[in-house]
Amino acid sequence: MEKFFITGGQGFIGAWMVRQLLREGTAFVLVDLESNDDILRQVLEPDQLGGLERKFGDVCDGAFVERAVGESGATHVVHLAGLQIPTCRENPALGARVNIIGTLNVFEAVRVHKDTIRSVVYASSGAVVGPAEDYPTTPIPDDAQHWPRTHYGIFKAANEGNARVYWQDHGVASVGLRPMAVYGVGREVGITSGPTKAIRAAVRGEEFTVPFTGVSSFNYAEDIAADFIGCARRHKEGALALNNPGETHSIDEFLRLIEEEIPSSKGRLHCEGNEIPVAYDLGEKGLESILGVVPHTPIAAGIRATAERFRVLGERGIS
Repeated sequence: MEKFFITGGQGFIGAWMVRQLLREGTAFVLVDLESNDDILRQVLEPDQLGGLERKFGDVCDGAFVERAVGESGATHVVHLAGLQIPTCRENPALGARVNIIGTLNVFEAVRVHKDTIRSVVYASSGAVVGPAEDYPTTPIPDDAQHWPRTHYGIFKAANEGNARVYWQDHGVASVGLRPMAVYGVGREVGITSGPTKAIRAAVRGEEFTVPFTGVSSFNYAEDIAADFIGCARRHKEGALALNNPGETHSIDEFLRLIEEEIPSSKGRLHCEGNEIPVAYDLGEKGLESILGVVPHTPIAAGIRATAERFRVLGERGIS
């Protein structure tokens, strides 16, 4: 029987994975530090919250992770638990402990139980990629040399390297996915949560300023959840680290698309600050080789679906 073990499962991407797995009727267990339904409540329907299988503990505790994997009966591990760029900047030691040691604990648990675990897919990030001037040719391939400009990006690059060693030394198959600016209901933390918060502000009739400028690739949350699930099911050999680009727009263009969907927001949405030091013209041949067709929700459709969901949540009194 197929079963998913999802660390950080109460978080943003985890909640969207839960949404898909519930629709399919696929078994899963969510692993997180402590009980918190805030994001799940945004993404799921009220009657879906009851009865979710969950385990609570710290991914930095290797004994807990190994025991939880062994007791779960899982066939696929998806590792999403981690700290975002702002926390890693403010407290690099904590960021390294959670994002690197936590990931090593997951891989070690999979190594111990590799007779029953078919694959591990983990959240790397587009943040491993440096700015556009680092790359002489585009689109940038999956295996390009990278020089990340943030602690967060360095930590994710370290995880990609450790994953290769686990394949080399222990035969643990893995895929690290590198999403870009993921948006959708439930995106609450991280620098690139700004576009989602702009959609919510537009629905509420509020002003909002996205705290960065420039051009980025955008991934709709539903697509990213499908990518993680698809890779977990289909990848069987090797340690891959794969670009996960979406649809490319400037932040100004993204805000204008929100205004087209919600005309009353015109003039209320802004952006300011530095550009994110991450190139956006990335190839996705590796992901195509696994999934065949990589889902790409048109950005206007993703904004529309997100706005509609925020309206429903507003009617329910959920922020």
